[in-house]
Order: sequence, then C-alpha cells, then structure tokens
Amino acid sequence: MKAYKKIIGTAFVAVCLIIVIVTFIKVKGINSSDKLVLQLAHNQSAGSEIADSIAKVSDFAAKESGDEVNIKIFASGVLGTEKEEIEMVKAGIIDMAKVSSNTLGQFDDRYAIFAIPYLFKNQEHYYNAMENSEAVKELFADTADDGYIAVGYYANGARNFYLKDDVPVTDTSVLSGKKIRSMPSSTSMDMIEKMGGTPVPMAASETYASLQQGVVDGAENTELALTVDGHEDLVKSYTYTEHQFSPDIFIISTKTWNKMSEKQRQSLIKALEETNDNFKSLYNGMMEDAIEHAESKGVHVYKDIDKTPFIEAVQPIHANFYNKGEAYKKLYDDIQKYAD
Repeated sequence: MKAYKKIIGTAFVAVCLIIVIVTFIKVKGINSSDKLVLQLAHNQSAGSEIADSIAKVSDFAAKESGDEVNIKIFASGVLGTEKEEIEMVKAGIIDMAKVSSNTLGQFDDRYAIFAIPYLFKNQEHYYNAMENSEAVKELFADTADDGYIAVGYYANGARNFYLKDDVPVTDTSVLSGKKIRSMPSSTSMDMIEKMGGTPVPMAASETYASLQQGVVDGAENTELALTVDGHEDLVKSYTYTEHQFSPDIFIISTKTWNKMSEKQRQSLIKALEETNDNFKSLYNGMMEDAIEHAESKGVHVYKDIDKTPFIEAVQPIHANFYNKGEAYKKLYDDIQKYAD
C-alpha cells in the first residue's frame, strides 16, 4: 500500500510539473516579441468619463502595433493607491500606471514643479510646454535607474476652489479661517496656506464625507471632479481661480521598457499620445457639461476673477523651487519659454 501511495504521489507531482511547464510556455508565448501584454493600473472610477477615455489606449495600442501590443487595464485603484502602484511599477510587479504628478513628486521632487500654482499661464501654455519642452522630456527619461520612466502625460485640467459658503474666492481673505481639502503634497499644502486657507491633506475619496461632516469647508479640483464625486450636493460656490494645471503621468517599469522592441516602444508612445489628444478634444465640452450640472444643483459659478492677489501670494513657492539647484532652474525656465 505504501508503495502504491508513493507511485500515486510521484505521478501527482509529475502532473503538477507538466502543468507548470505548459503554463510557463503559454505565458512566454503571450509575452513573446510578436505579442506583448502590458498591465496598466489607475485610480479613476471605472465607467467615469476619464476612465472611459483612458480605456481607449488599448484600442490605440493594438492599432499602432498591428495587434502586437495589448494593454490590460486595472481601473478604480483595484491594485492599490497611486503610491502603491508606483512602487509596484518600480519593482516590475506591474508594467504601467497612470498617476498624478503630485504623487510622483514623493519619489522625485522635480515632479513637484507641476504642483506650483500659476506655473502655467493658461491651457495653451500648459499643452505647449508639456508636449514640446526638452527639459520635461529629460525629466521623463531621467528616472530609469529608479525603476521607471515616464512615457506620456494625461491632460488633467485646471484646478479651482469650491466652498460650502456661497462666496467667490477672489483674494486670500476669503479663504482665511477656512479648512480646505488638500492633496497630500507639501507644495499643494503650502499653496493653500499662501492663498489664505488651512490645508487638510487627505485622499480624494475622503473629501465627500469630510465636506458632509464639516471636517473641511471646501476643496479645490476640476469641474469634473466636483460632479463625478457628488460634491455639487454639498457646496454652494465654484470659483475659476485656475491655480494649477497638474498633469497625470503614464509611467512604465524600466524592466518592461528594456524588454520591448523599438517598434513596441514607439507604438506605445503613439497610443498614449492619441489617448491624450482624444481626451483633450473632449475635455472642454466635458467641463462645460459638468459645470452646467453643478449649476442645476444650486452651485453658483464665478468666472473671470482677477487672479493677481493669488499670483503674488504664491511667488515664494516659485522661488523656493527655482533656488533648489541648477536642474530645477533648467526645468522651470524651459517650461516658461512656452508661455507664448
């Protein structure tokens, strides 16, 4: 009987070994030079306008590569927070992630430049610099030794203040004494302080409950963030301060990038550019629809304010970044070249 059990046990191990080998061969085949499967994680809610826009990268990548590059998307933060996604990309556990430049600033503080308020004069300056600045391109490629590089950006729009009080945010006195939800970024927190408010750092997902419970008196974000998360039910004013244009960044593991052929790399980059162009073509219309919805809920919208008091208040943030060193000066100056 013991001999029989031993034979059965040996046979079972052999079968398992065969299954492992076959599985390995299949996975290797999927990831061979003629078929590359990349995992892309992000934290936008599945089914939202932004998530649907990001999903188009799969179709664009397949088209550009002749179906050689396939992208599998994990939305809604199912793989973790943005910080955790970056760590997984760095370690090569997942291939790609779309994360905010503010979160990337926790790993390389040069990315904090995109949190500087009024770095970009307007939307045209923002697009022009992000697409043409050689210093930005150098930054994107400069983190290869840290386990990742940036291969594209996603044109998040202008951030604006919204409050539970029906009052336009026209100068620093308006935000005085008010607790404002802040991104967990030292630059963003400093910005809110300089603009008169008291920053309360927290994840975006916590903002609704914090507004509802009085933990914060307001927040700052794009029009779409206001409506997608239901904040229009809790606030009374939305002011176009347009203080930040903070892009999201597509990053890829250095390990993955080094395994890709030049054709696969160029197909991916082109697909990300097409995804961004598609989103930009829809963006302004999406924001107009969002703000109309907010107004229908009783939110008063204030446009065309004089931003001078805020621009002057945040100049120390510009100086602090600029004076960090030559690399920071070069990045800042190159972005400013594209203001016209």
